Amino acid sequence: PLPRGVRWQMAATALMALLSFPAFWATGYGLTQVGPARLPLGSMVAAWNGLTWFVFIGFYVRATRGLPVRPVPVQLWDWALFLLLLASGGALGLMALVFTRTENPFLQQFFLHQFLDLFAVGWFSLALLGVLWSMVEEPPRRLPTFSLALLVTPTFLLGMSPGSLSPLLFWVAALANVGAATLLAVHGVQLWRRRADLGPMLAPALAGLAGVVLVAGALLWPGVWEENAGGQMRIFYLHNLLLLWVSTALLGAVEAVFPGIERSVLRWINLLWCIGVVGMVAALFGLALAPRVGMSQLPWLHGAAWASLFVAVAATAIWGLALVRHRVGAEKLSSQVLPVGAKAVH
Repeated sequence: PLPRGVRWQMAATALMALLSFPAFWATGYGLTQVGPARLPLGSMVAAWNGLTWFVFIGFYVRATRGLPVRPVPVQLWDWALFLLLLASGGALGLMALVFTRTENPFLQQFFLHQFLDLFAVGWFSLALLGVLWSMVEEPPRRLPTFSLALLVTPTFLLGMSPGSLSPLLFWVAALANVGAATLLAVHGVQLWRRRADLGPMLAPALAGLAGVVLVAGALLWPGVWEENAGGQMRIFYLHNLLLLWVSTALLGAVEAVFPGIERSVLRWINLLWCIGVVGMVAALFGLALAPRVGMSQLPWLHGAAWASLFVAVAATAIWGLALVRHRVGAEKLSSQVLPVGAKAVH
């Protein structure tokens, strides 16, 4: 069973995440007119959402502080949560700029990407690796954890606009990015060698990770970062990172947790997901390249939109099946009398 209070924390986090959508639609982290007042709704919801994550960190510390040995998955989660705290500092910085009415483009960019990029590249990537390694029966004893977190930390600077970043800061971030990508590749190779424990969705997920590694190397080429730091190419990169790599791997993990779902059904859902995700990422890449080769962007935009429907249908299907299996499993469990101590928590 989950520790006391965790269900409430997860419910609160989900609720705050849903509320964040309408809060950000109009003005993002800026001020929104609410009657006679102008309020930073996006920052306010982000702060409340952050509080639920701090509660989660408290539960995590309480659950793991007594471990005599911290295996690789726990080490990855330790540093993932450290990066989550650093990312939260960016959200607090944005709130401070809004409340103090400070107009500093550099600080605004700095805090924004400290929040967004460390959350995505840092927290998501390391936490995901921790989940994947927890599913492997015999993980390696030594894998990069602290060094990976250390190298990921300055990479958020690459999200800032080229005009606001000095050459020195760019090279610090770019070289750290290549180092972090190399360590991510080490994890990817080791996970691939143990793919029998991780299911069929590992292959497309690692293809997304390979894309992340290739982009890190490409940014060292003169002019590549300056020409692609914003706009459509960044949108392609974020979808490759968060959709093809992170979400696909998490989908495979969900399927492993609910093994009662029929394999034939899973094959169709996975096929639908992969068609949608690969199609969407490819269309976004084409959308970014189209103006440079004299093509219209409209067909690529339509392709990305239609591909997203495949993703939505597949995700909804696996979510619904997981809920059904969870309810059936709970009913079976409640109908049985289990001897005390018969269950082991893994």
